[in-house]
Amino acid sequence: MSLPAASPLRASRDRRRAAAFAACLSASIVLAALPAAAAPELTERRESGSSTARRGRPKVKLERLTFPDFADTAEASYYKNHLRRSLQRETRLADWGADSESVIEYRFRIDTLRIEPRGDVLRVYCAATGELPRRKNATSRLEFSGHPSKRRQLVQRVLEIVARGVVTRLAQIEYARRNR
Repeated sequence: MSLPAASPLRASRDRRRAAAFAACLSASIVLAALPAAAAPELTERRESGSSTARRGRPKVKLERLTFPDFADTAEASYYKNHLRRSLQRETRLADWGADSESVIEYRFRIDTLRIEPRGDVLRVYCAATGELPRRKNATSRLEFSGHPSKRRQLVQRVLEIVARGVVTRLAQIEYARRNR
């Protein structure tokens, strides 16, 4: 929404933004000024507790991505690329419990992706499986509904949710295996 330059709503919005910026700036100055001795629990946790702060992030490789065939190949390739990007984002965010020299390989497959119009709603059903070495699996199923005019956004959202669920569970399995 674009407001005129002299609008009272714009002026109040600008004041709120300026106040929020000033608060963030002052908080960052205070935190930067604190010596490490003033907050020993923060440095302790970095040294001993959190695996990601202590050891870095492992290289997580998608070994194989299997996606069901559609009649419309342009849509299938778009959804497959979107799923690949979502998987990359989720693997970066997950805590795998491994150091930066480790390489973790996994496979991901979409078992079912059904898009069905039902009256004035569009239903998307998706089932996916992720697999680590030694037959460690994680499965996710989701059924989601939305407006038929937003088909692409609905399918994207379903693929993101399913990818997040499977990758998070695979990371938990790998974390437990490495930190026994």
